[in-house]
Amino acid sequence: MTASIRRWSGGDILKLEMLAQKYPTATIAQQLGKESRSLAVKAYELKLSLKLKRPTSGHRPPGGDLGPAGFDLKE
Repeated sequence: MTASIRRWSGGDILKLEMLAQKYPTATIAQQLGKESRSLAVKAYELKLSLKLKRPTSGHRPPGGDLGPAGFDLKE
């Protein structure tokens, strides 16, 4: 099934810039009502990367304890 063709509005472009590198291409396309191909072409024209950024090494998931359970390393 093909989505109806709709021109890119200024709001669409702003959303693309905000969502790029934070969400998968398919998710962004769905949010904008665009096809993934159209999204990729527009991102290329705007020199935007759609590649997801990895969290920095110092970033911990909320509530995530990455250390060994039950050990107090201060002793």
